Amino acid sequence: MDTINSGLKTEDTATAMSRYVADAIRRAIARPAALPRHEDVQETTSCLRGFLEELLPAAEAHAGCMPPTAPDGEGARSVVDAARRVLAEGPGDGLRSAVLHMRDLGRACHELRVALPCAQCAYLKADRREAERREDTGGMRDAATRMGVHQREAHAAP
Repeated sequence: MDTINSGLKTEDTATAMSRYVADAIRRAIARPAALPRHEDVQETTSCLRGFLEELLPAAEAHAGCMPPTAPDGEGARSVVDAARRVLAEGPGDGLRSAVLHMRDLGRACHELRVALPCAQCAYLKADRREAERREDTGGMRDAATRMGVHQREAHAAP
C-alpha cells in the first residue's frame, strides 16, 4: 500500500488510484438536492487537493514540453494554470462556499486527467503493436480487451 499526500491509502496500481480519484471527482461535481455533510466535503476536498498537488508537477512538465503555438500545448497550460488558481483558493467561510470550492477542485482534477498522457495507455498500445508485428491475433485481442477495461476504469467521465 502506498500513501498519497492526501493521506489516501491505495493499492499499488494506477487503476486503483484512478478509480478512487474518479469517484472523488464524481462526488465533488455532483449536484444533490441538499448540501452534503461538512465532514464529507472536507474529506473529498482533501483527497482532491492531494491529487492536484501530486499531479501538477507532471502536468507542468508535460505542458512545458509542448511547443508554445501548439493548440494542445496552449490547452494544457490553461488547464495547469486553472488548477493552480483553484489550489490557491480556500474553501471560504460556510458550507456552501466549501461545496463550491470542492466542485472547482473536482473539475480541475478532471481536466488534468484529460489533458495528461496516460502511461498505462501507452504501454497497452505498444503491447498491441507488438502483437500486430508478430501477427498474433490472440495477443491483439487480449491487448484490445485490456485497453477497453483500462479505458473504462481509468478514464471514465465523472
